[in-house]
Amino acid sequence: MRGKYLMCVFALAINVAYANERCEIKSIKSFYEYLNKQGPTLNLANKRKDQFASEVELAKQRPNPEVDLDYLKGDQFGLDQNTAALSIKHTIEFGSKREKRISKANAYSGLNSTQTDLSLYEANVDAAIAYQKIAQLQILINSVKEASVTFDKLVKKLASRKQLNPEEIVSLSTLRLASNEYKAQLNEIENERLLLLGKISFLTKCNSPRINYYRLSFPNFLSNQEQRNDSGLLQMEDLKVKLAIQELELQRSLGYSNIQLGPVVEYETQGRDEFVSVGIAITFDLPILQTNTGGKLKALKELEAQTIESSNNKQMLQIERENLSNKYNRTLITYKNMPSLQDLENKHIEVEKLFSRGLVSISMAIESHRQQVDFLKSLFDMENDLLVTYKNINLIDGDLHSFNKLLN
Repeated sequence: MRGKYLMCVFALAINVAYANERCEIKSIKSFYEYLNKQGPTLNLANKRKDQFASEVELAKQRPNPEVDLDYLKGDQFGLDQNTAALSIKHTIEFGSKREKRISKANAYSGLNSTQTDLSLYEANVDAAIAYQKIAQLQILINSVKEASVTFDKLVKKLASRKQLNPEEIVSLSTLRLASNEYKAQLNEIENERLLLLGKISFLTKCNSPRINYYRLSFPNFLSNQEQRNDSGLLQMEDLKVKLAIQELELQRSLGYSNIQLGPVVEYETQGRDEFVSVGIAITFDLPILQTNTGGKLKALKELEAQTIESSNNKQMLQIERENLSNKYNRTLITYKNMPSLQDLENKHIEVEKLFSRGLVSISMAIESHRQQVDFLKSLFDMENDLLVTYKNINLIDGDLHSFNKLLN
């Protein structure tokens, strides 16, 4: 019995140690690095890219040789007659069809792989923002809880008095309203945090991930001129046009007829006589009724439409990029001028000391707590807005590594 107990304790210790090993995420930086190395979204993205790459292998396939076997049996003037014919024909693709298929497959794979990289980057950054938001919400929860507890103490203190003056009656009513308001806010904030925590737990495979808040150091300014990289929303528009061009080239190649060419062997018996014939078989379509004019016309119109659409999208992205950059720069100036959490905490402690000494009225205490909560909300909203804007600028530029620099 004791042995079974020790085995259970040992197994539990191993599970705890394993869980702690899996939960070695202590900051938004380590969380983002984890996602880029072994996150579940990374595995899916790699499988998708392998899927797109397989399109090239599919395009490289050549037609298999075609085998024709004919057998005829009859009689001629009372003599048995048997005829067997065998031909093996190889398909020769004219118009560089195979090369055009491969070029289109490469364009398709490049476009979708780029889209996958951008989607992975966006998903990982959104998850990192969710991690940061959980840390922010925990600070906000502590602040709201403190205000609610403080107000409850004041309510209990005033309510215990046998007689209240008019000012105290109004203060008691105001405190009760403020306390209930903060409790409602607390419920809403905790629910939001719980939902976000579930997502982080799934991504980290950890039931209780450690969430710590770090105030990020954003770059001073971003240039209004976009940086061209191998992948980005701007580059994707070029890849879309490239795919449409390759589709047109493929349709043009389909206007040429293929030729099936190969040897033919015929064996014939008539009575006791045997005959063997050898020759060449050639099969091809006569380009009389059509040369894929409809397919070429359709591909041409799709290319023209895609060229116009991509040109419009690139202009809009350039305008959006400039506006995002200006927005980022303006927000960053305000963000850097805001006091730190430590400064806010020190000022709040001073107000609490003055209030405990009776030097600050109840209404001023309520206002002090309200301002602190509102300030935290504004600070965190601004921080999240900077993160989202930074992400969107990088999506346009295709700079998928700059977010790592932001976290260093």
